[in-house]
Amino acid sequence: MRRAAVLVYVRVCVPVMACVVAACGDPPPPKQPEPTRAEEKPREVKMALRTRSELGTVDPDAVKRAFSALDGAFMDCQKHGIGRVEVLSGQVKFFLRIGTDGSAKYAYLEDSEVGDRDTERCLRDVVTGARWPRPDGGEAEARYGMELPLQATRPPNDWSSDKIAATLGKHGSAIDQCKEGAAGTFRATMYVGPGGKVLAAGVTASNRDGAAKADCLIDLLLKMKGLPSPGSWPAKVSFGL
Repeated sequence: MRRAAVLVYVRVCVPVMACVVAACGDPPPPKQPEPTRAEEKPREVKMALRTRSELGTVDPDAVKRAFSALDGAFMDCQKHGIGRVEVLSGQVKFFLRIGTDGSAKYAYLEDSEVGDRDTERCLRDVVTGARWPRPDGGEAEARYGMELPLQATRPPNDWSSDKIAATLGKHGSAIDQCKEGAAGTFRATMYVGPGGKVLAAGVTASNRDGAAKADCLIDLLLKMKGLPSPGSWPAKVSFGL
């Protein structure tokens, strides 16, 4: 810091010079005000935004118990399906999005060998209508696999996809049209009865967007003609689309 300059005034008084004596009593010149410090401009303080992850966490054991509590409802879905297809059974894998309040935001079947649209829809509706453990930190996702056991006296005839490849090839354009704009993969399962008639069919997609295309593919499979006959007992076949 600069030191302020000090001005020293010396009085000189000569008695014979009245004007000078009078001048000796004059006050010193006024002190110049010190320059004021410029006011600082307030600094702009930017608020830090806090974000949280879109997905939270949920206790997998609690989710498993919640699914197990639905076994009776799942069996009811199967019973209705068996009324149409005696050999209806198979594994199924659910994808579930749980809301912060414990409700099901949405659910779909990532994979299924059940092979019947109505039964698979019933299974999904059971899941979406149930209450789930509340997740921590936001919505949560869960996957769960289960199996509807065979109730018939014997299993269906097991067909490989080669058995129906020629017929599927004839419907390639229609299949592509159903899948147009969808990402992911599709898997179908269907039951074929005497005379090559399709008794039931189901289609699952690897993601939620593709699941919306399933009905178009199922309708196509149910109307499919020219399949080989399995004889007197139904056949079951799974294949990619």
